[in-house]
Amino acid sequence: MSTATGSDRPSPGRGAATPVHERLDSLLAELRRGPGRDPSIGDAVAAAVDAWRTPPRIQVAGRARAGRSAVLHALGLMTAQETDPVDQPQTPTPELDADIVVYVLSAAPTPADRRVLSTVPPERTIAVLNKADAIGSRWADAVAAAEHYGAQLGVSVVPLVASLAVRTRTGVVTDADLAALRTLAADSDSSLLLSPDLFIAPGPDAAEREQLLHRWDLYGVACACSALRHDPRLPAPALLQILHAASGIDPLHRLLHRLYQQIAALRGGDLLDELARLAARAVPGDGGRARDVLESFLSSDDAVWLGLLAGLAHPDVVHLTVDYPAAAPLDANDAIARAKRWRAVVTSDLPAGARRAALRAHTGYVRVWERMSGAGL
Repeated sequence: MSTATGSDRPSPGRGAATPVHERLDSLLAELRRGPGRDPSIGDAVAAAVDAWRTPPRIQVAGRARAGRSAVLHALGLMTAQETDPVDQPQTPTPELDADIVVYVLSAAPTPADRRVLSTVPPERTIAVLNKADAIGSRWADAVAAAEHYGAQLGVSVVPLVASLAVRTRTGVVTDADLAALRTLAADSDSSLLLSPDLFIAPGPDAAEREQLLHRWDLYGVACACSALRHDPRLPAPALLQILHAASGIDPLHRLLHRLYQQIAALRGGDLLDELARLAARAVPGDGGRARDVLESFLSSDDAVWLGLLAGLAHPDVVHLTVDYPAAAPLDANDAIARAKRWRAVVTSDLPAGARRAALRAHTGYVRVWERMSGAGL
C-alpha cells in the first residue's frame, strides 16, 4: 500500500538541483546582498533553509546481538548511526532522538524493548524482526509473528534475515557456488539442510558445503536449493535476485523510503511556517524588502507545492492518501476532484492540525488545477 507523501521531484537533500532550491538560493542572495537587503532576516532564512536541506537522521537501535550492524549494512545507510545496545549493563540507555528509528528485534519483544520503544513516537519508528529464518518452519510464521508484535508495540514490524541481505548486497553467486548448489538440489536427501552441524558433516563434498555455509548461511543455501529444484537451469544472477527477495529486505526498504519521504515533506511545511513567521517579523522601511521577497516566494508555485506535500504527509490525514498513486494528479479533472475532496476535509470536525493539513492540500490542488487547465493564466 503506497501513500502519496513523496514528490515527482527529487526530495530535499544537499546539492539537489531543483527549481525550489534555485529559487531559495536567489531569495537568500537578495536578502543578503541584493537591493533592499535585510541581513538579519537573511541569516534566519538561511538557517531555516539549511534545516530543510539537511537529510533526515536515522538511528539503528536494539538489544545486544539482535543484529543492529547487520541491519545497518543490509540497508546500505551511509549516514545512519548505530546506537549502543539498549540493554547494556551499567550504561545509560541511548537517546533515540533521530528523525527515523529502526529498532531491531531478534525474538519476542522483551520488557527492555517495550520500555525503549514507548519513548519513541510510533509514527517515526520501524521495528525489524531480524533472524526471521529462526522463527517457525516457514516464512509465513515469521510474517505472522511480526504482525503480532506490531499489534502489541503499536509500530510497523518487518521480518528480515539481515545476514542474507548483506550477502546478496555485497556478494555474487560464483560458478563454484552454483555447481555445488545444483548438486545439493539434485540430492533427494534434504536432511543436510536441517542444521549447520549436519550440513558440514564429513563427506566427499564437505569442503564445498562448508564454503557454501560460510558464504550464504544455511537459510540462503536452503532457499537456493529450493529455487534450483524448481528450475535447475537458473543462472547465477537470477539466483542472487531470488536470495535477495528471500531475505525480506525489499519491504523494509520500501517502508523506510516512504517514511523518509514523509518526514522530508513535513520539513517542507516547517520551512513554510518559519518563512511566514519571518515575513511577519520583517519591518518594511529603510529600503528593506524582506517581507515582499518572502511573501513573493510563499505565493509561488514551488512554495504551494511544498505545502501540498506537507499537507498530504501529515500523520492525521496521511491515511486519506492511500489511493493516490502519486502526489501529482493525472490531469486537470483529477486535480479538481482532489481539491474538492480536501475541501470537504477542511470543513469536517477533524482536529485543527488535520484541517490545516487538508487546507494545504486543497490549496495546492487548486493551484495545480489552474496550471493544468489554464484557468490561472
